[in-house]
Amino acid sequence: MIGKLVITAIVLGSGAFLLLSDNFEEYVSPYANAAASDIENMKNDPVVQAKFYQALDTIYENLAKMKFSVSDFFSS
Repeated sequence: MIGKLVITAIVLGSGAFLLLSDNFEEYVSPYANAAASDIENMKNDPVVQAKFYQALDTIYENLAKMKFSVSDFFSS
């Protein structure tokens, strides 16, 4: 019960900060710019691209295995 109250207070407090703060853009802007530049650097890095495509291939293979195992389960 106390945990739910704490989470509710955090959500309401952050929402009030976003709605009522005049300098929200000044507060968030440096972090947003840094995140955008990091994303651009990662998009242009061939090592990151290779790992990303490897992760996508692994996810696709696992989904295909799940599809076949589910279809085998329902067909028997």
